[in-house]
Amino acid sequence: MKEKFYILTFILFYSNLIFGQKAKLNISIDDRIETLYSVAYFDNYFLVNKHANIYKNTLDQKLASLKNHRAVALFDTISKKYNFSYYRPIEWTLQYSDFPKFEKIKTKSDAEDESITKGKEYLLEEFRNELIKFNQDSLFQNYLKAIKPINEKIINKILQSKTIRYLPDYLEDYYGTKLSSYNLILAPLVHTGGFNAEITNQKGEKEVYAVIGPNGEIDFYPHFDNDYLETDMILHEFGHSFVNPLSKKYEKEIENLRTKYYDKKLEKSGKQQGYSQWKYVFNEILLRAIVINISRSKFGNEKADKLLEFEKSVGFELVETVSKKLNTYETKRKKYKKFEEFYPVLLNELK
Repeated sequence: MKEKFYILTFILFYSNLIFGQKAKLNISIDDRIETLYSVAYFDNYFLVNKHANIYKNTLDQKLASLKNHRAVALFDTISKKYNFSYYRPIEWTLQYSDFPKFEKIKTKSDAEDESITKGKEYLLEEFRNELIKFNQDSLFQNYLKAIKPINEKIINKILQSKTIRYLPDYLEDYYGTKLSSYNLILAPLVHTGGFNAEITNQKGEKEVYAVIGPNGEIDFYPHFDNDYLETDMILHEFGHSFVNPLSKKYEKEIENLRTKYYDKKLEKSGKQQGYSQWKYVFNEILLRAIVINISRSKFGNEKADKLLEFEKSVGFELVETVSKKLNTYETKRKKYKKFEEFYPVLLNELK
């Protein structure tokens, strides 16, 4: 019997003040993502993390012959030539069922964004077939069995946090809206950082994912620092699902702020952080300001001040201005029950 990905689901036993419903956080190390990134590792993909760890060592020792698998060669082609890179491979993979069938059962929420260069979609079906073969190879199945206890150890360490299970409630409380599910996927081979993905299931419900890579290693085990995981990653990555739709809705108003804030210094800082356009820089600054304010409320001033100092150190001084502007929303929740009601007010105050 094939092992399904290891997953723990935590049902939070207190009601959300706004919705009166229980919030759920799913935490997993997912075989689909591990298969994808094992292929990426053999391809020397630039978004595989740089930390030495037991996963990489096991791949090198037990699966060296799979470096020549067609799945690796095909991934090399589509990632380098046809735009199948960054968040796209993750988003694509999450639309499919578990192995061995790996059938498409869901869709991405943003239908306008192509997974691969237009006209090359047939290559994704080829890659799907090769990924199934790679996953079902006896060597890789032995690898999955070998890392299962390691996965359990990593997740058990995350469970030591007293606050991680409450993060969905913090988000819903702040934004005044809710999502159908929150899914945290720990990915030992993914770069330090992560991806946000929104997938629509067969019921038409939006499922939100944060796929997070480790920020280091301890004794050869991938390390997911709790502060890094909870604030920098979970609150931030899930936050995209609340903020991004508003950024699209008010794109023209955001563009009107460009001349006031988007100087050469901020443009340079944004590009160093991976954001080449003002609209993405603004979106990122807003999200980081919100994370700081939630952290101040839930974790204390010391943590929030530390996050703010980091943002200043990378050239995002504007985060402090936005953080202060958000105080209007936070102190007038009777007037602004949802963040989407305050968003145009915030843009107006920033003029």
